[in-house]
Amino acid sequence: MIVSLVALSFTGLLIVPTTWWGWTLDIGFRSWLAFIGTVMAHEGVHGLLGRTRRVNTFWGRLALLPVLVPFTNFRGTHLQHHRHTNEPGKDPDLFLDTPHRWQLPLRAVAMPHQWFFWLRRRGGLPPGHARDLLLNYLAIAACYLPVAILVGPWRLVTGVLPVCVLVSLVLWIPFAHLTHEGYLTGDPAARSHNWFGRLAYWFSFGLSMHREHHLRPHLAWIELHQLVERDPERRRIPRRDIWREAPPQAV
Repeated sequence: MIVSLVALSFTGLLIVPTTWWGWTLDIGFRSWLAFIGTVMAHEGVHGLLGRTRRVNTFWGRLALLPVLVPFTNFRGTHLQHHRHTNEPGKDPDLFLDTPHRWQLPLRAVAMPHQWFFWLRRRGGLPPGHARDLLLNYLAIAACYLPVAILVGPWRLVTGVLPVCVLVSLVLWIPFAHLTHEGYLTGDPAARSHNWFGRLAYWFSFGLSMHREHHLRPHLAWIELHQLVERDPERRRIPRRDIWREAPPQAV
């Protein structure tokens, strides 16, 4: 899956659209591919892409190529998000918790890049992190340099920048901010929320099952399919299943 989505993403950059609908299709399709790539990298952080750390790191880095994000920072912060979900000062993803709604899109775009500074504030970078990060960025540059030579810098910028912005908005607002809205710190089951329905599940390759993922991080995205619930109100537009205090069965 990762090989296919990365290959399609780079192949799409070699085709320059000539109409507005061509640009719309190009940006939309490659954004979805890149979004799924972030989901696969997320699987790698949890060790679900292979049996060893090295294998998971390789596939995680490859999956994040379309969004220009180094896997190194993601791996260094995401497990902290699981250990300290919604806890001030300890959860790196609380960067999205802002009282000013206009800041949310800006923070969503900045989210993958602020992890470096969060790690540095939290006692310094782990041994070898800076070197690994540099090599990760060099690998990203090496992959995009031939594309820039083939299609020109303008196509590269107009083909990659909108994708990165769109992926950040879709990933971090519906599937990170809204799946933690309220940022509760009580019962673990109430700290995260799911999106109802199979539409949200298949669109996000399981990322919609955010509560279940936090409670069962050992399950791969495809294994979460069995836990998808239909909206009891049968609404056409997907909505969240929010537990404010404790799971219904515990009441």
